[in-house]
Amino acid sequence: MSSKINVFSASAGLQWLKQGWNIFKTQPMTFMFMYIFMIVVALIPLVLPPLQLVAAFTAPFLTIGFYLAVISKQQGKTISLADILKPFSIKGRRLNLFRLGLYQMGAVILLTLLADSLFSETFALMQQATENHNHEQLLAEVMNTLSIGNIGIFLLAHAVNLMAFAFALPLVFFKGENRIFKALGQSLKVFQTNMAPLTVFSLVIGVLMLAAMPLSFVPLLVIMPVAYIGFFCSYQAIFPADDISDNNGQGEKHASQSSAINTGRFDA
Repeated sequence: MSSKINVFSASAGLQWLKQGWNIFKTQPMTFMFMYIFMIVVALIPLVLPPLQLVAAFTAPFLTIGFYLAVISKQQGKTISLADILKPFSIKGRRLNLFRLGLYQMGAVILLTLLADSLFSETFALMQQATENHNHEQLLAEVMNTLSIGNIGIFLLAHAVNLMAFAFALPLVFFKGENRIFKALGQSLKVFQTNMAPLTVFSLVIGVLMLAAMPLSFVPLLVIMPVAYIGFFCSYQAIFPADDISDNNGQGEKHASQSSAINTGRFDA
């Protein structure tokens, strides 16, 4: 049975961001360090390539840990950096997070293959370039190999990937949805029914990120945690907290656990 999806007007996107800011400023340094920790883990493969798989499978757990910290703040509790690791010790949902990580990795591989197919000529040209190559000439040659149609196809595929996994992660953990394709479909449906508020939300974050460029992106240490919190507030609003699915066959025990972690839903 599909979870009920609430529909909101465009103004809700701003309200979710406001809610995110209000929660962030209760413990700004903790949320900032949580975000920095997530970035450091994501960058580990650049230094230690063999740990690429570890970093990929860790990402869903850290994101859920961040969301659990948000719920703790909504309940008036104090949080610490260690709270981001809580999902690793929560039994009953870890396997589904691991499975979702596999699906995300598969999606990344497919996007990589698509990029190689669409921009093979561009990649070959850049690999053949030498240090003595005229940069202006190289840029002109690269631009000549790019096609608006191919760029559009790749951006569309990337957007679908982002939308499919955006709400699938909290659905898998908080709602106990163990059918990954069902969660992906639900996530896409959310963007279809709530396109206006989510577009406003994304545009505001995009503008703030562009504004951070002259400052070497340092403001992202504030912008991104607020964005994460605001996005989770949108999940809480769109999916009613009392609509708890019990897909693990453990009845009231899972229902009570799900109810606990869904406490503090924000209705825009």
